[in-house]
Amino acid sequence: MSFRTRARTAGRLLFGTFLLLLPLAARLAGYEMFVFRRYDRKEAFSLTGRVRLQGDLFAQVQAPSSFPSYNDHSGPADRWTIGFQEQLVITPTTFLVGQLVAHNRGPEFTKFDWHFSLRQEVMSNLVVLFGHDSDHDADHESLLDGKHYFTNRNYFGVEVPVTGADLLVEPFLRFFLGSTRQPTRLDLTGDEISQESGVRLGARFGPSVTLSAQALVQSSAVFNLAQAWLAEVIVRFRLTGWLEATVGGTVWQDWGEDTAGVKQTFSRLSWGLAVPF
Repeated sequence: MSFRTRARTAGRLLFGTFLLLLPLAARLAGYEMFVFRRYDRKEAFSLTGRVRLQGDLFAQVQAPSSFPSYNDHSGPADRWTIGFQEQLVITPTTFLVGQLVAHNRGPEFTKFDWHFSLRQEVMSNLVVLFGHDSDHDADHESLLDGKHYFTNRNYFGVEVPVTGADLLVEPFLRFFLGSTRQPTRLDLTGDEISQESGVRLGARFGPSVTLSAQALVQSSAVFNLAQAWLAEVIVRFRLTGWLEATVGGTVWQDWGEDTAGVKQTFSRLSWGLAVPF
């Protein structure tokens, strides 16, 4: 059995676990990590009758980093993350995306993040989606106003992908539903998030290098000024047919100062490896 086949088998097991845990999603939200990849629509389950998962397993170290360990944005920075991201092509126009990221700070397992979304292409260059993100503490109990706190984001959105042979530009807009629990400012003050808008960019440079980037702004009211913004860039270098080196950076910052004149910023650089399948 080749390494790629073993990775695909491991991916199926992880995705099966992901599906079994979907009923817990309302209790468990992490941002979807954007990685520029092409998926073969001819492998859709509706056409072949086979479940063919496509994605990657990854592990990375974050250094330097100021991203806090816990949901209440306390604690030292996380140092290690491991996880997987997978996509199931249900029909040529319907996709299910799943992602799990586990955070670790040396001997302590600190948090894990779930993401999943169901995407439907309704016409050329227009996709609608329903998604869920959640973050859940492991060895720590985050508190907000004296109550147990975890983020929980449920949303409806639209995406407008414009694609070329080796390029993707994708503006998007998301509206969050009533069960969402995420304040818009990084000190966890302010109203709950209501809207997120941004753009993704993916590009391939030859057979071995890909660039994936996304930038977004968050608002506590629909079609209103932003309270926070996030930008992320990931570059991948193919080392062999089954192994990639990755380097990336993320910045998450308040859009402006709060009433006390405070403007918080989290940032990190990530270095790691990924096994695509």
